This record gives sequence, C-alpha cells and structure tokens, in this order.
Amino acid sequence: MKKKKFDTITKISAILTAVLIVLVGVFCTSPSKAADEPFFPVFSDTDDGTEAAVTETEAVRETYETIGEIPTDDPETDTVSPSETEKDTKTPDTDMTGHSGSEQTKDYPPDTEPVTVRVTEPVTTKAPASAVKETEPPDLPEFSEQSFREYTGRDLGENETIYDRYENDRFSVIITTVEKGDLKYFICDIEIESPKDFHTAFAGNSITGRAYTSKTASQVGAVFAVNGDFCGFRTSGIIIREGNLYRNRGSNWDFCYLDKHGDMITTNHSVDAKKLVAEGAWQSWSFGPTLVKNGRALTKDEFVTPGLSRTAREPRTAIGQAGKLHYIIIVVDAVRSGGKTIGGMTFADLAKTFADLGCTTAYNLDGGGSTTLYYKGKVINAPCVNGERSVSDIVYFK
Repeated sequence: MKKKKFDTITKISAILTAVLIVLVGVFCTSPSKAADEPFFPVFSDTDDGTEAAVTETEAVRETYETIGEIPTDDPETDTVSPSETEKDTKTPDTDMTGHSGSEQTKDYPPDTEPVTVRVTEPVTTKAPASAVKETEPPDLPEFSEQSFREYTGRDLGENETIYDRYENDRFSVIITTVEKGDLKYFICDIEIESPKDFHTAFAGNSITGRAYTSKTASQVGAVFAVNGDFCGFRTSGIIIREGNLYRNRGSNWDFCYLDKHGDMITTNHSVDAKKLVAEGAWQSWSFGPTLVKNGRALTKDEFVTPGLSRTAREPRTAIGQAGKLHYIIIVVDAVRSGGKTIGGMTFADLAKTFADLGCTTAYNLDGGGSTTLYYKGKVINAPCVNGERSVSDIVYFK
C-alpha cells in the first residue's frame, strides 16, 4: 500500500515536473510583446532594403539639429492627433481650409533649434548597399573653365572647383565645391527642359513616411537629389507635390511654390491653395525663410524664422532660381565638435551667396542633420549626424 502510494506520488511529481519544463520552455522561447512593438515611430534601413521599426531592444541615439541643451520632452507630441496624421496621408487633400500666413499655428520645425526637435535613429545610420545604385553618365568631353562659363553664365569663384557634371535629354547639372578654411559647400547648377522635370517624392509614398534621402532617391531612379522641407514632421502649411494638394493648413512660416512655368514664388501672406493647384502650381514647400527676393539678398531682420535662430551657423540645404528653368541648389556642410559648429552658414551668408550667383529668388529648406546631397548613386556631402537622417521627402532630378 505504501509502495503504491509512493508510486502514485512519484508519478504525480513526474507529471508536474514535465508540465513545469514545458511552461518554462514556452516562456523562454516566445518573444515578448514589448519586443514586437516599436519603441519609437522611427524606421531603420535593413540589409534587404525594407524598413523595420526600431524596438526597445535596439540601441537608439537621439540626434538634434543644433548644439544645445537636449530637451527632456517631445514638443511635437501634443500637436499631432491620429486623425490629423491619417488625413495627411490621403492623396490628394481635397477638403481642408485655405492657408493663412498670419495664422499662428504651433509649429516645431526640424531645423536649427535644439529645443524644437528630437529625432531618434539607430546607431548605424549609413544607407544599405541595396540603396546605392550607380547611374552611368554619358560620355562627356572635358569640361574647361571656358565651358563652365558658357554653361553657367559665370566664372568659377574663388576656391571653387568643378566636381562633376551630368546631362541627359531632360536635365543637366554641374556640381562645384567651394572650400574656404573650415567652410565647405556644394553649388549645383541645374537646368531642366520642362517644369514637370522638377520632381519631389515622399518617403514610402506617404507624407508622414521616413527614410534616408539616398533610399528614396534610389527608389525613384534619381540621378541628383537633396532632402526637402521635412513636411512630415509638422502638421501645418500648404504642401503641393507633383501638382497634387496633400495638405492645406495655416502656417506662419514662409511659403514657396513652383508655378506652372517653373518659376519660384515665395510669400508669407494668405494664399488660396486650391486656386494655386487649379492654376497649375507644381510643387510647394512650407519652411523657409525666403533668402533672396527680386534679386536682393534679405537681411537678418527680414528673415521669417519662427522659433529659429537667425544667426546660427548650420549645415544648410536651399534652392534658388537663376533663370527660366534654371536653378541653383546649395548644400552646406558643417561639423559639430566639442559643443561648437565648425563650418556651416548663417541665413545671411546663404542669402548673399545666392544673390552673388545671380539668383532672383532663393528659399531655405530643412537643414542641420537632414542636409544630404545624393548624386549618381551615393551621398557626396558629409551629413553631420555621422550618417543619414531619415526624412519625409526629397527634391530630385532624373
């Protein structure tokens, strides 16, 4: 009897032990819910060319547009509602109210001020090999300084050298570099055949998407591309891309649009976005400030920069118009070290540079860590975040 009782106890113990082992195995091998869910709504490029959400098991670095005290909260959190974000992703926007330049919309731009933006990225921010697609240029004759003068209508400036040039039947570009001490910048002289050859693209085909400039550029077959105005970061302003109205909200930032003739027009006053689209507006940006107006470089007191420093030296991306279907894009590099910015330009520096190059209009796009210049399959400038920042949109030519 005792033996049977002992045997029964032994069997029960064995069963309980087996059940416990199974439970422990399941618990240890099943991924946690926290590991499956994104920790931050930021995307990183993977080796297979897809985007994966950053989880709390990955190392994450916070990057800022400028040097300064790191904010402990995210000011954008209270300004974006799910309904607004969902509405922005619809294409095109057909039911929003008109733009008012005087409306004081609460904006938090990703450029220049440390207290206005926080962007999280994986530690490794270099674009994957799959994003790099070399574009073979046509065979071009040697480009002399005389050829440069005939092409651009100007002489090479002091400390300016020819980097490269490219042309096809739709657009041509000649890129030069200027180095003056710690300052380095690229001057990209672009001519197109038609206003429709001036292109923009959203990351992931969504106004709220995020991807490296190089990845989006590669996906659309761009030969030349720069970052745009990071329109996906904010929820205000008029956003027209490729002739479609994606957003139509009030903003107190400078507004720039490319009309049906390919002319750049900037304003800080109320405009009717739907009327602009009906009249053929092709692209628009809501960032700024306007740098050159009617051929005159604006001064520090004239820049409309809500919440941004007018005197900070920063990496910059900006575009100007020098003639009919003739544009100049300037990309300025800077290095941040020991709490200081080495290189970079102020808005006044940038405005003077565009005016000296003969631009009648010039407009600032997003800068800082977003500043990226992609050309023939690779990034040729030096982004200040030790890699690329994921941004929402690009300007490109192909």
